[in-house]
Amino acid sequence: MSIFKQISNLAHHSAIYAISTAMQKMPAILLMPIYTRMDYIPSRSDYGEYVMIFTFIAFMNFFYNYGMDSAMMRYFFLGERDRKTVFSSTFYILLVTSLITTAVIIFFSPFLADTLLDNPAGTDLFRITGLILIFDALGNLPYLILRAEEKSVQFTMFRGLRFSLELIFNVIFVVVLKLEVAGILYTSLAASLINFLVMTPIIFRYLTAKIDFSLVKELFIFGLPFLPNGIAFTVIEMIDRFLVPNFLGKAALGVYGANYKFGAILMLVISAFRNAWQPFFLKIAHQENAREIYSRVLTYFLAGAAMIILGVTLFIRDVLTFDFFGKGSLLGPMYWDGIGIIPIILLSYSFYGIYVILTPGFYIEKQSKYMIVFTGSGALVNIAANFYLLPTLNSYWGAAWATLISYFVMALTIYLVSNRIYPIQIEWRRIGMIAALLAACMSIFYLLNPVVPLRIVLLLAAFFVLWRWVLNETERAGITQKLQRFKKS
Repeated sequence: MSIFKQISNLAHHSAIYAISTAMQKMPAILLMPIYTRMDYIPSRSDYGEYVMIFTFIAFMNFFYNYGMDSAMMRYFFLGERDRKTVFSSTFYILLVTSLITTAVIIFFSPFLADTLLDNPAGTDLFRITGLILIFDALGNLPYLILRAEEKSVQFTMFRGLRFSLELIFNVIFVVVLKLEVAGILYTSLAASLINFLVMTPIIFRYLTAKIDFSLVKELFIFGLPFLPNGIAFTVIEMIDRFLVPNFLGKAALGVYGANYKFGAILMLVISAFRNAWQPFFLKIAHQENAREIYSRVLTYFLAGAAMIILGVTLFIRDVLTFDFFGKGSLLGPMYWDGIGIIPIILLSYSFYGIYVILTPGFYIEKQSKYMIVFTGSGALVNIAANFYLLPTLNSYWGAAWATLISYFVMALTIYLVSNRIYPIQIEWRRIGMIAALLAACMSIFYLLNPVVPLRIVLLLAAFFVLWRWVLNETERAGITQKLQRFKKS
């Protein structure tokens, strides 16, 4: 099978996962007109509490999984154990540790509410959070099975169910009952529980009564290095949510958190790609041209990321502030002053995408211990940059710039180490052309501030340059052929 054909298959699964990932993340974006209206979330400080709690959930997800998800995926593909044994051993270990961790969260919920929210009345919110986390951790395992089996359509269908549940329960708890932040948490708990119950047939398809303790030891050896790696990554992603309110107040966190969600649009694409990427690179790991394929994927990703960054930058303010049918804008007017950080967050995630694409060698060579070097470096830089930039700029812009710097450090460090452990011949000429094209177009936008029609022309011109001078004739022909097939079907 040709390189382009294999990458086309990767793109096919990524596109399907993109739908599921969008459905997973879109409720928070679609409901932004509600969350940023004072009728439902009374103030920017209350919205800041919502951001803080879901930051805590994202942080704790790594403690609930502690690398067992990555270990399970590896041994599904490259291990010598039966897949049922791999899944069962992982499930039982995660069940026990998740129950213990949830009990700890519930016990310390008064302390968490007082420390993180500066609001003792938020104790019940953290109790609900503990329950959400346990169902999310166990409910993630059947999704791993579907990824391992490359059943991206079924994966997307289950994500679609969760998406629908999130929307329905948000209407019930937030809009109708007006339970404010608690309503958002009740929504997540109900959706997580129902989603887990619906997916139990997939769990029972692989679950046996046996635990292979020798395998558990191997899972721990491979997976545990991902825990500090995950913690460091979460520090990069989330430490600004803790520092912004300390330097600038919870209201500033509300503005920053609301706009950050739109900057994370590229993260949706990367998350979808990552769902297809891990099974893909493990499956082709033993092919002679595997490294060439990995290199080509990096080039294609950066080309796509450049177009997303440019497109969003050119039009995001118009989209978010437009008054739809006289009913209001996607983003409440109180939050408009933070729209400028969105391009910075988008650019940050392009570097995260580079990091993701350069990970295969560390799985293939069983060198997961190095992962903490990359995320750890990024985390330390992120903390230092936040402590310097937040008070210096006296604005949440400092947190946005800290995010960009830290992801750049992650991409740089993983490249330097992977070049020694599992070198990939990167297409520097084409990547340089992509970077130059993006820089030129962004400069035109910020220096000249063109009107909307001229921005459309600028985006089309960028696409033409990318198509004509970055992609080669074979790639253009392959893409055209795929589009023609799609049109006929």
